[in-house]
Amino acid sequence: MNGAAAETRTPTYHNTDAAYTLPNDSTEHARLEDQAAGLLSLMHGQVIQTPLVNPSRILDVGCGTGVVTCALGSLFPHATVYGVDLSPVPARPTPPNVTFIQGDIGKLAGRDPRFSPASFDFVFNRLLVCGITDWLGYVRTVAGLLRPGGWAEMQDLNYAHYRNGKVCSADWKWMQAVYQGAAQKGLDVECGSNIKGYMEVAGLVDVHVREFRIPYGTWAAEKRPETRHIGEHTARENWVLYYHLIPRMVDGLGYSEEEVEALRSRVRGDMGPEDGKDWVFYVTRGRKLGN
Repeated sequence: MNGAAAETRTPTYHNTDAAYTLPNDSTEHARLEDQAAGLLSLMHGQVIQTPLVNPSRILDVGCGTGVVTCALGSLFPHATVYGVDLSPVPARPTPPNVTFIQGDIGKLAGRDPRFSPASFDFVFNRLLVCGITDWLGYVRTVAGLLRPGGWAEMQDLNYAHYRNGKVCSADWKWMQAVYQGAAQKGLDVECGSNIKGYMEVAGLVDVHVREFRIPYGTWAAEKRPETRHIGEHTARENWVLYYHLIPRMVDGLGYSEEEVEALRSRVRGDMGPEDGKDWVFYVTRGRKLGN
């Protein structure tokens, strides 16, 4: 999407009282599909980093377009796989062992018989940074859904951006406003690095974090070819994402329309491709005690 089209687009959003602040329209679906392909390449073709052995029940929370849910269904054809999202999952070819459910896992867990306590071998989520207002409560819910010995894997990020290894985004006025708005809404925009602590407090063990650096553009691709796709995606899409995120994130902070537009006007320049600029994608896994 070119700059003019991106700026004039009017996204649609989840019709729910949940906190999730990103769109749910077809443009967003296309972005998520391309992002998933880039992340798959970044992780060397391994959609998950958890050493699963013959899981029988799998849950993908906040499944979006269902791309990871379907991948898990194909990887583990003998497992029952559920994908849960606030919005309906768009139509796509789906393995026969995959079922999509519209809803909020916080309301489904323990109430819907498909989400009984201690019933899952693996619970997965990716990029819920814009949707969780109580991370510890959420991780405790996940821990409650796991069978003894079951695994959780959470793939997420921080909003911190780096230039040559040093944080550069702290100087971006619009990012300062986003952090302020996120705090007011209860969102943790540094959840990527905080999930490890949430898992440990929730009682999970063998907690392990793996970090993948995502460049802005293709400057790292010669030495790390697995970064090319996600680097191109990030340079093309991230500024658009934040451009539309800002008004929703700063709502209630007292900014005028003119001030909001002034913040938005800086996003594309700050988030353009640049050698040495990147951010971090965190993959955190933890296991519930027991055999």
